Amino acid sequence: MGEIRMPKLNTNDAEYTLLEWLAEDGARVERDDLVATVETSKTVEELASPEQGILSHALAAGKTCAPGQVIARVGERSAPRQDTQVTADGPVITAPARELLDELGIDPARVRELGVKVVRRADVERLAAGKAEPETPKEPGGQETPEKPSGQVRSLPKHQQAVARTVSLSHRTVPAGYTAIKVDVGAALQRAREVTKQVRKLVGLPDLLVKAVAHLHDDFPLFFAHLVDDTTAELAEEAHVGVTVDLGQGLYIPVIRDTAGKTVEEIAEELAGFRRLAQHGGFREEHLSGGTITVTLHHDADIVMAIPIVFPGQACALALTSPQRDGDRTVAAIGLAYDHRLLNGRDVVLFLQALKERLEAPESL
Repeated sequence: MGEIRMPKLNTNDAEYTLLEWLAEDGARVERDDLVATVETSKTVEELASPEQGILSHALAAGKTCAPGQVIARVGERSAPRQDTQVTADGPVITAPARELLDELGIDPARVRELGVKVVRRADVERLAAGKAEPETPKEPGGQETPEKPSGQVRSLPKHQQAVARTVSLSHRTVPAGYTAIKVDVGAALQRAREVTKQVRKLVGLPDLLVKAVAHLHDDFPLFFAHLVDDTTAELAEEAHVGVTVDLGQGLYIPVIRDTAGKTVEEIAEELAGFRRLAQHGGFREEHLSGGTITVTLHHDADIVMAIPIVFPGQACALALTSPQRDGDRTVAAIGLAYDHRLLNGRDVVLFLQALKERLEAPESL
């Protein structure tokens, strides 16, 4: 009997939600038939059966599950449901809790210190913080009473929870530095207006910046590298630039692949398409994965500085602020946050100076 396991759909998610079964429990399915839809923090994906046979659900619709967890089996006989994982001689450990144990390097045997029958992710977080018992306020006289929120309560959407995990992981694992440079963007803005008139499609400063960043790939390969371990970096063959898109419905970082080989007009058209997807919730994992460097956009009026996080698995991230008048010039600050294990301050200064030169002579783009 074959197993259908939850694939790793998103590098930053510890769990997904099984939204809907497209094939009934006990139904016969063929190889590559779509059997379920799954919600990640970014997209909704469809899962297919790896073989033909009788489908036996191992997880109910609406339940959460971790990458690698069995959600169904396909064969000639049904199998019992299994929503959780149980240790040989201890409490039940949910899949998200088990993944966090592995991530933090905590011995699973320590979950007995918690004194609970079912170990969830929040319990592991307490264990990691050295608090085996949850803290609750006490009433006068020593009796414990549950803590109640003092104001209105709002649940964070899953997408924001994923953002929080990514930011926390970055701050926990990346020794980051930050440097910013002031760039005269008057010529770049004029170039953007000229291209807009030529192609009759809106082209802006972010499009020119993305193209300029990609141009630096060959001269500054470590800025596009992935840290394999403490002594090794894997260089990227191409510049795949992730660009932030946030229209008030969640932060996304879709990726423009092989950016150096595309024209500014093609980059502008691709970014416009990403903004449309952000409006209608149409992103898929292929839009959001594979980035080798990230550009964050902070071009609302009067923003003078922004410090991006270094996306885990990348070497650095750039931030573009809104153009400001500076005497007779129009300038923008471009900041770069970087992983100090890969890059040093002098490297960053040279990179930013090269980027400045390209933006101040935009005809080369």
